[in-house]
Amino acid sequence: MSSPASRLRIAGLITGFAATLLLSSTALTSPAGAATPASPGSFTGFGFDACVAPSQKVMDAWNLRSPYAAIGIYVSGSSRYCGDKYQPNLSKAWVATNASHGWRFLPIHVGRQSPCYRNDPDSRAQRSRMSTSPTKARAQGKVDAAETIGALQKYGLPKKTASYLDLEWYARSRTCDNAVLEFVDGWTDYLHAKGYTSGVYSSGSSAIAVIDEAREARRKHFTLPDHLWVAWTNKKADTKGGPYLSDAGWKNHQRIHQYHNGVNQTFGGHQLNIDKDYLDVGKGSVASSESLPCNVRMSFSRYPRLEVGDKGPAVATLQCLLHRQGLKKSVTESFGTGTSKAIEAYRNRLGWKPLGRTTRATWTALFSSGTRPRVLKQGSVGQSVWRLQHSLSAAGLSLSPTGVYDPRTVAAVRAFRKARGLSAYDTTDTAIWSLLQHGKTA
Repeated sequence: MSSPASRLRIAGLITGFAATLLLSSTALTSPAGAATPASPGSFTGFGFDACVAPSQKVMDAWNLRSPYAAIGIYVSGSSRYCGDKYQPNLSKAWVATNASHGWRFLPIHVGRQSPCYRNDPDSRAQRSRMSTSPTKARAQGKVDAAETIGALQKYGLPKKTASYLDLEWYARSRTCDNAVLEFVDGWTDYLHAKGYTSGVYSSGSSAIAVIDEAREARRKHFTLPDHLWVAWTNKKADTKGGPYLSDAGWKNHQRIHQYHNGVNQTFGGHQLNIDKDYLDVGKGSVASSESLPCNVRMSFSRYPRLEVGDKGPAVATLQCLLHRQGLKKSVTESFGTGTSKAIEAYRNRLGWKPLGRTTRATWTALFSSGTRPRVLKQGSVGQSVWRLQHSLSAAGLSLSPTGVYDPRTVAAVRAFRKARGLSAYDTTDTAIWSLLQHGKTA
């Protein structure tokens, strides 16, 4: 799924790389109550694809330290460089385990290629080609779709999962473009009929451009795929299509951009050779409504020192947070002796000395109090993101809570890590939560 030169390098490394992964792989069992795999679900953020599904040890290290939340996995197709014999780790249990850890999946099918595709004589994968006959090409697309559905079921990926048809670069001609469009039409129609989502990966200048041109021309009897995954290695993490994919097409969270190929990266001491992707799929990363025990304002440019006699919205926020701790029954916007006693009770829980007023540490600990998610990273949403953003803001960082772990949240997390002497990662793990819940500030 990269340039021909990059793919040749990867193909030459497969055997040694697979052996390394075999040595580090661990036995997997499907966890009780495992999450339904999001494939890829609704998400805006970073992903990667690698020739070989990494071992669980590597997946766990990258989950905690890398910015990536989605991974491309080669599940089917007779023309895969990375076929079953090079996949020592990929299994239904592997998918279930990593789904429970929050990973999203981009299943990839590498089957018949354009009639104009040229096999490299040095490549270990000599790829079959689709027919130049429109009728036969469409039928072949259905056959490949049936194959990928079987693989999705094998790995425990549910209906509505997107399978991405990998069409490598080819020299365009009218005959070959027509064959590709008929093949894609058969692929998409079959997936839709069986309850799955259709995606197509290709170089921007070949199949991606061909499919987008068909959309613009309103090609008769052509069913558009649901997602387009454009390979355009401009090294920009966005979903723009440049000269290959118009802004008007696939604009409703239907795009993935492979923006950098054949990159070696290391997280948690584990190096992989990957292609970098940026996703905007499903509904994107959409913030949930903040769930509060009381209807008060939670965000301020700064969280002030409060003591007996103070009044106003910030007092109500403090009282709401104390109510969430079971230490304050009413929210009055008036700081009285009851609020003071509630603060002292909370400070006592943390082993802090009596003070009778708020501090920046008090605000930070109160906002962050609760469960400690395994990991949050760019694209994460939910109540934990709200809590994180409020607590980082209370800790002294410039951050307006949005409910989405966005680039500004990444910057705030990195600043907090630096202030506390931690490694410069983009992710929030249990160590960060522990510091915040103990009132540590930036």
